[in-house]
Amino acid sequence: MHGLNLHPAVPNAADPAREIERLETLLAERKAELARLQEGLREFKARYTHIVGGPLAELAELERAIRAAEEQRLGIEADEETPDDLPPSDARPAGATLRRLFWSVAKLFHPDHASDESEAGRRHAIMAEASRAYREGDAESLNTLLGDEELHFYCATARGDGDSEEDAATRLFNLKEELRTVEFGIKRVHQDRLYQLKLRAEEEAARGRDALAETAERTRRQIAKARRRLEHLS
Repeated sequence: MHGLNLHPAVPNAADPAREIERLETLLAERKAELARLQEGLREFKARYTHIVGGPLAELAELERAIRAAEEQRLGIEADEETPDDLPPSDARPAGATLRRLFWSVAKLFHPDHASDESEAGRRHAIMAEASRAYREGDAESLNTLLGDEELHFYCATARGDGDSEEDAATRLFNLKEELRTVEFGIKRVHQDRLYQLKLRAEEEAARGRDALAETAERTRRQIAKARRRLEHLS
């Protein structure tokens, strides 16, 4: 991913109109790239869920049953709830834990805390990402939002004083802020674990292999072993 070139080698400070045109072109390109990334990731997630989701859920259920049977055999009483500091067995965070993460993000980034419209726009973009992560059970992204100090600073950076009318300087400022917001969205897609899996699956497909089908087959073999283990414990 190429970073924003907000300060070109030959600055256009003497010609704001040319700089505005350059940034508008760049913004359109980056928005199109973000839309392509998001659409591709949505399609891959649907395929992943269809091919791998079912077997993974079945394996997670069997693993829970095995742990319960082992605890019963050892005379250990199972906790009714998973402790907050331990991840659940299926790697998807428990609802209460996910909600706490989401509300922690909201306390930091909710648009109601913005000092002006420019900051509110930045906060809206971050909360859109937090809402996506919450819907998909993506605790990693929520934790990343909470721990990104640079993002905290960026979000709270106030707009400078100036006329409310959007003159050339204000237009340049707003374009740069919108570009940063789009770049943030692109960065989050690239950091998504499922997006990394998508890239690996595409590499395997180029070699004539179906990575998702192979993953599903490996999971089915694990399911067969887990069933035998559970039968042995019963």
